[in-house]
Amino acid sequence: MQHWWFVSYLLLFAVAISFLAYFQTTPAFPDPDSFYHAKMALLIADEGLPTSFPWLQATVLRDSFIDQHLLYHVFLIPFVKLMDPLQGAKFANVLIGTALIVFFYHLLRSQKVKFAFWFSAALLATMPFTFRISLVKAPGFSILLLLVGLYCILKHRHRALFLLSMLYVWAYGGFLLITVLAGSYAFISVLWNWAERRPQNSLWRIASHSHEVKLFLSAAGGVIAGLVINPYFPQNLTFYWHQLVKIGIVNYQNVISVGNEWYPYKFVDLMASTTIVSIILLLGLYLFFLRYRKPTKKLITSFVLFLFFMFITLKSRRYVEYYVPFAIIFDAFLVSHLIRSVDWRELWRSIAGFYQKRRVISTLLIVYVLVMLPTVIIRDVKKTYADFKNGISVHRFEDVSVWLMRYSSPGDVVFHSSWDEFPILFYHNAQNYYTAGLDPTFTYEYSEELYRKMVDITVGTQKSNLHEDIAGKFGASFVFVEANHGQMDGNIQRSPGFRRVYHDDEATIYEVLSL
Repeated sequence: MQHWWFVSYLLLFAVAISFLAYFQTTPAFPDPDSFYHAKMALLIADEGLPTSFPWLQATVLRDSFIDQHLLYHVFLIPFVKLMDPLQGAKFANVLIGTALIVFFYHLLRSQKVKFAFWFSAALLATMPFTFRISLVKAPGFSILLLLVGLYCILKHRHRALFLLSMLYVWAYGGFLLITVLAGSYAFISVLWNWAERRPQNSLWRIASHSHEVKLFLSAAGGVIAGLVINPYFPQNLTFYWHQLVKIGIVNYQNVISVGNEWYPYKFVDLMASTTIVSIILLLGLYLFFLRYRKPTKKLITSFVLFLFFMFITLKSRRYVEYYVPFAIIFDAFLVSHLIRSVDWRELWRSIAGFYQKRRVISTLLIVYVLVMLPTVIIRDVKKTYADFKNGISVHRFEDVSVWLMRYSSPGDVVFHSSWDEFPILFYHNAQNYYTAGLDPTFTYEYSEELYRKMVDITVGTQKSNLHEDIAGKFGASFVFVEANHGQMDGNIQRSPGFRRVYHDDEATIYEVLSL
């Protein structure tokens, strides 16, 4: 069909936007950070860029804040202003996810990958990835930019890569990933060229004349430009020290209680949860080593990136949204390489021979692929939808926030029972300030003593001197206790200096009295 390429883009667009919109039909969010992103877009639209963040009093962000998702929040602005803010943010995220899937297809087609449409469909059907990009958060935006960066690298677009890398810094805190892509491609290319041309040319000579090294320098230069030509410079350097090093690399998961996404992914669980990717990967590797053919630079680079993203995903499960697309890219390049280089008659005889020798195993594998795989996909889709449906209601803490705005003064500090309550409270009530949020590391870095004190109070292990600490050390005027913090609630009730002023099924508010 002459115009199949155009029809295929339209078909993939329609499937992707319908599939991703399906998860957003529920009036809930699986992740509380979604409320924060919608609110930040509103704040930027109404008040301009925030240069301080008094809403988080007991954190390093209070005095050294930057919006690491600035371009993402700017993108959300028309949607949160023209629609209901939370519904607008959902719609914007569907568009980002759809653009990601369609561009992924375009990237594969630009590299003449066989079955590019089906690899793109496999990406969409891999639920750990689809779940993560469906969260109203910046990772989907980040992956889209990263794929555009990979396209620029493979197409040797130096200027476009420089500009994209600069914008990436403004869009997402994980901007160093673009240098990982460019650096891997440059390193492998230099070694490849050196292996082919030695001893006539030294490694240094090849590197100094390499177009791939220039690509890496373009990416690195763009990152540096994005850091310096930045409305938050130079305080952004301090912030990224906390965000990239302390949270992303050091990761205090063995010291403090961090978000679930920062804990490791077991290898078996990762393989099982990305079934389609794993099956294609194992089959491709088997066929590759069965009939070895010399790999290309592009294939080796995709393999290195696949290993890199697998490693960081096994360290912190939040990176699964990067692992899946780069695993499929490696799968796609590997399959295309095999198709172009393998003698299919010989390969078919090998497969037939394998089937004859291991008929039971082979039959079970065929049955699994044809019967169980669709069943697994349908099961995972239903589970993902349930995770969205049973998430945090868009009206969560709305009534208690309205009460606080009515009976508190602007700038009054609210001591609350958990750091992950902050995004929801912040969205509904930006009049008050709060103690901690976004990540507990920000409080731990601000003051280890205050972090320990906050934990002891909120889990209920501290039963005395509550007024002295909450009023004196945290400067709070109110205490917010979510309904599931019964021990903390009981301790506050029994302590002098607090008066219960509000209660509903979700939370209780205590006023901090003067003693």
